[in-house]
Amino acid sequence: MELQQLRLFLAAAESESFTRGAKRAFVSQPALSASIAKLEAELGVKLFTRNKRNVVLTPAGRTLFERATRIVGECNKARDELKHHGQQRRVRLGVINTLSITHVARLIEPYRRENPGLKLQVFDATMEEMEEFAGSGRIDMALTLLGDRPGHHHFTHTKPLFSESYKVAMSVHHHLCEVPSLSFEDLGKEPFISRSHCEYRFMLKDLLRSSGVRLNVAYVTNQDDRALSLVEQGVGIAIVPEHYDSPNIIKRPLSGLSAVRSVGFEWGASDNEQEINQFVDFASTVRWPY
Repeated sequence: MELQQLRLFLAAAESESFTRGAKRAFVSQPALSASIAKLEAELGVKLFTRNKRNVVLTPAGRTLFERATRIVGECNKARDELKHHGQQRRVRLGVINTLSITHVARLIEPYRRENPGLKLQVFDATMEEMEEFAGSGRIDMALTLLGDRPGHHHFTHTKPLFSESYKVAMSVHHHLCEVPSLSFEDLGKEPFISRSHCEYRFMLKDLLRSSGVRLNVAYVTNQDDRALSLVEQGVGIAIVPEHYDSPNIIKRPLSGLSAVRSVGFEWGASDNEQEINQFVDFASTVRWPY
């Protein structure tokens, strides 16, 4: 078992794809596949199962993943300390607070492990706060919603990652969970969990006004984990970005709500351009929702 085999194994496991894993590790996809096949033969176990969309670790694969993470992490740390001895690498990232923390962690945790000498600071922010952070120089780049908006002039570069629609989330036991889609009239009849920080709220208010429907707001929160927990417990339904997920909720489209948001990176001119570009390149190997 060689260190490079473990690196390629981790790249495939974390990106849940041999193609994205090969891109992350800067090798060809056949080379990565051959390396993992050789590792499986050496260990005498199957490490991945494959389906149409991605690859998933087997129980044996999960066991190796824990060990390999520690081994490769220590090697990366030693390499980074020697390579950047006496230098302080840093990236300050603003993250829009309507992006699921699961996807944020899927990006920053492996990047920190592969770059242990890097000081990666992450700030949650609303759209308005993101503009303030950029204007005052508190962040180098933003993982945020893309598109024109008032006062948006601090960033000059963009990198789209994925686009998504909004869905109505409800408990798996909700009486509407078998309905293929909901109407505004359905929305007005159910207790509603309002996510006060979400960018869709003004658009939704206009749509409701034009349809003559009033929401039955049962709870207002600016914390998405609270909103999802309330939905799971059956306190009400909520409108959430499509990538929000939980085994205890069902998501359904809302007829008449066709809005789509684009999520990606924005950044401007910076002395830290090399670190920013490296981080953006790495992010393209992460499995984002599509």
